[in-house]
Formats: sequence, structure tokens, C-alpha cells
Amino acid sequence: MKNIFFLLILSVMVSTSLAQERVVKVNFESGSFVNSPSVPFDKPFLVEGEVLKNVEYVEVAIFPSGSETELHRYSWNRYDQNQTETFSIKVPAVLKSNSKYDFKIITYKRLTSTQKQKLRENLRNRIHFYLENNYKFDGKKVSVEKPKHVYRGLEKLIDKALEYQVSKNGLQYVAPSKLVLSELENDRDFKFRKFLSRKKTTMRDSIANKLIDKKVNHLTDLVMSEVDQFLNSDVVQQYRSVTVESVPTDKERFSLPVNAGMYAWNKSTTINNASVNNTNFTPGVGFTIPFAAKTTLAQKAKLFDSFGYSMGVLFDPVRDASGTEFVTPGVNIPVYTGFGVRLFKVVRLNVGGLILAEDGIQDFQKITFLPTAGLALELNLWMGVKK
Repeated sequence: MKNIFFLLILSVMVSTSLAQERVVKVNFESGSFVNSPSVPFDKPFLVEGEVLKNVEYVEVAIFPSGSETELHRYSWNRYDQNQTETFSIKVPAVLKSNSKYDFKIITYKRLTSTQKQKLRENLRNRIHFYLENNYKFDGKKVSVEKPKHVYRGLEKLIDKALEYQVSKNGLQYVAPSKLVLSELENDRDFKFRKFLSRKKTTMRDSIANKLIDKKVNHLTDLVMSEVDQFLNSDVVQQYRSVTVESVPTDKERFSLPVNAGMYAWNKSTTINNASVNNTNFTPGVGFTIPFAAKTTLAQKAKLFDSFGYSMGVLFDPVRDASGTEFVTPGVNIPVYTGFGVRLFKVVRLNVGGLILAEDGIQDFQKITFLPTAGLALELNLWMGVKK
């Protein structure tokens, strides 16, 4: 019985994993999905489209309809041996039923050596200009006011300059680093009064400007050395993008997840002043009330996708080592309750407790809770309506 049950779970898992995924095709000319389809919420689907052979990288970004808050981003990265004119991106089951989303599809082309060099020179000039305007000389000292503010502005400058570039190698630039912030803070109040005290005003200005140039060039070189780790990789740049607006997800049928499986328990008793345990598995059946919304962890996980509160009954009483039977009063079979997580979309792992009292006792004050864990096959029982 137990072997048959677990073989059944295994066969359902295999058949589920081999199920064909729905394909949604992009029309770049009209900026739409072909035939305006809805998309699944409870299973993965593919976003596909035609691209030129020199398109090296494609991203799909997903937003709530009418919102600029990005929820998810997935990509396709062309390998050197791949000369096809189509891309295919898998979107996992992370969307909500009966909702609408905007899909932004972005294509990228590889930067040439000339384009990459121009990008590097332009970025260097902007960094140098920004830093130069944040170093001050008041006749007595060279300083940087609010180093953390300058540092955050430098971060924004670099992010803005590189917002249309991606590394095919998966490298992320980490610039400016905390080392740059440390350098800025060291220059917060760099006094050199004694150094200039005997110099004429015009000479002090000249020396101060040279010192500022030296510091700015040093910091610019430091920041660019960090950015170059990204720029020296296989960088691609945005070529074209389209946004498909208000794409609906499938409507979810109102259903009740029903599960049947095996539940483990361990019941101890005292025989001849010695504690004796009886551990066993008992078949049971129940239902699950899923939590209203997917947690962030469930959205990111590939193994499990749904948390919920479960209740059910076992088909046979729980027996201790002496043969005494235990059931739930008023029901005459054990009742379990607990929390569970769904695995592979068809298997429910429950952890909770059995509500027990010795068979024949109707006194609810003598109820005990026995820990249990169960593995069950779960199917959704359609109630006949859609949300």
C-alpha cells in the first residue's frame, strides 16, 4: 500500500515535469503578443520572438499594469554557436491569477571596440567633471563637503551612464566602491595652511588647483579601474524595446486542494516502568486552505510554491506499544491539523499535530497533541466557479 502510494506520487511528478509549456510570441512591429493571449499564473510559460542574428541578448521585464515598479526580470543569452533568429525566455509561475501585467521586451547588440572606447571616455569625462566640482579651495584648505552625498551622487552618475549596457558574462560593476568613499572622507578637511603660509596669494591658488587636479585625477583613475572590470567583459547595449501593456493572466477556478497520503507519528507509553515507543505510518486524507498571497520566498523558490493551513483525518487509530488505541473524541478517528508546503505542484508536505485521547474517553480535558508529519498527493477539487 505504502509503496504503491509513493510510486503514484512519483509518476504524477514526472508527468507534471514533462507537461508542455505554453508559448507566447512577441510581435516587435506592433508591440504586442500575437493573438493577444492571456498568460498562465500557476505554471511556467515561454516568451518567444524573432530577432536579428546580431542580437546577442534579450530581457523580459514584468511590471504590474500601469506601474513602473519592476517585479521580475528574465533573460536570453545567445551562445557563439547559436545562429538562430529566434529567442526563447522561460517565465516561472510567479504571477497572480485574474491580474494584468505590462511586459517590456528589450533586445541588445554587442558593443564594438570603438563604441566601448567612446563609452569609457565619456564616462571618465563625466566622473572627472563631477568630482572637480565637489572639491573646494577657500584660501586656507582644500576639502570635500559632505563626502557621503558626493559618493551617492557618483553612484547615480555611473548607474545612469551604464543603464543601457549589460555584460553577457554576467558581471556586475561595483563602482564606486567603499574605497572611493574612504578617499573622499579623508579629503573632507585636508588643511595645508603651513604648506602655503609663506606663499603669495597667486602662488597659493596655483598650488591649490594643482593639488585638486591631482586628487581628482587619482579618484577618477580609481573609479574607472573599478568600472573597467565591467567594460572589459562582453558588453551589449540596448538596441530596441517594446512594451506589451495590460496582459491578463488566466482566471483561477475556485477550488479546494484535497490531499491524501501517509502520516508519521511516534506514540510512547510506560510498560514495567520503562518508556516504550511505537512509531508508524497511517494513511489519511484532508484539505488545505492556501494562504491568500504567495510569499516572496515561494515566488523565488523552484521546489515549492504554496503555503497553507491543513486539516484532515487518519483512517486508523493511533496505537501505543501496549495496543491501546487513541482517537479524537467525538470523531472516533484521529484528526490532524498543521501547516504545509506544496512541492512540485502536486505533493503536500504537512507538519502539525494529532488531536488525541484514549478511545472511549469523551473528556476533552484529557486531549493531548501528538506531533505528526505527512507527505500527501494533492489535487485541486473544482467547485464550479471562477474567481
